[in-house]
Amino acid sequence: MTDYGVLPTGFSRKPLTTILAEIEAALITEFGPGVIQTPQSPLGQINGLMSEIIAKEWEMAEDIYQSYDPDQAEGIRLDTLGSLRLLGRGTATDEQFRLAITNAGQARIDLQDITRAISALPGVTYSHVWVNDTGEVDENGMPPGSICVAVTGGDGEDIAQAIRQYIVPGVTVFGTEIVESVIDGFCRSFRILRPIEVPVELTITVRTRRDALGCPPPAASAIKAAFLSAIFLLNGENVSYYRVRSVIESMFSNVEVVSIEGERDGLPQAENQDVDIAFIERASLASADVTVTVA
Repeated sequence: MTDYGVLPTGFSRKPLTTILAEIEAALITEFGPGVIQTPQSPLGQINGLMSEIIAKEWEMAEDIYQSYDPDQAEGIRLDTLGSLRLLGRGTATDEQFRLAITNAGQARIDLQDITRAISALPGVTYSHVWVNDTGEVDENGMPPGSICVAVTGGDGEDIAQAIRQYIVPGVTVFGTEIVESVIDGFCRSFRILRPIEVPVELTITVRTRRDALGCPPPAASAIKAAFLSAIFLLNGENVSYYRVRSVIESMFSNVEVVSIEGERDGLPQAENQDVDIAFIERASLASADVTVTVA
């Protein structure tokens, strides 16, 4: 692994002395140990000139790398980063403008930021953030002005630490499990929703035909595999005929979903009737429980 360039710790610029040493070593390999490379020699002068040119290229690469980081960019480049967030500098100094760009010291409740932070945690396999910004209890049972973080997998303390970065004190957090975060001796408790995985058995009946180019339709096994790879259900989302049909028919122009028959908890539903999933639940569609038949 190289010691220079873009590393996990940042950008490491190759020093001039290292560049010169590498050039001299390459010439010894090429011409033998007797090659004269003293600073006063013609070859030594060329080595010095080339190493200086290469060192300036490294400086330019480092400058470009830093220009994408608000904590390192300066002047016009910092203005450019601010424009990506629709922020104008005004009379702010570089240091003040950096704080505005990075939201340093500010709590936020942007859904995409919370979702991104939770989904990036080790062990998390599913996450979704729900908000009730009305003045009444919503259809999910969430209180007015509350937020709910639904998550499967992940460590409770890690989740609490991530939530704490974005949810200010006083906001009602709805859920079924309490997780805690302690920073500088101050403890905050949050509720998260751990969805109950509900196995759903599903039989999908389709009608197939050749497409407009005369190509044969996909096999039932191919339709099933494509469906399972594409379907993504949120907690509280029913397994419905409309949802199944929209997924399959959006992938195959020559496949028509005729009907579905679903079952949960050993209770079969009528043809094309939704398999009801509560807000605290999430449907699980295992390959062994899904059947695709061609009419």
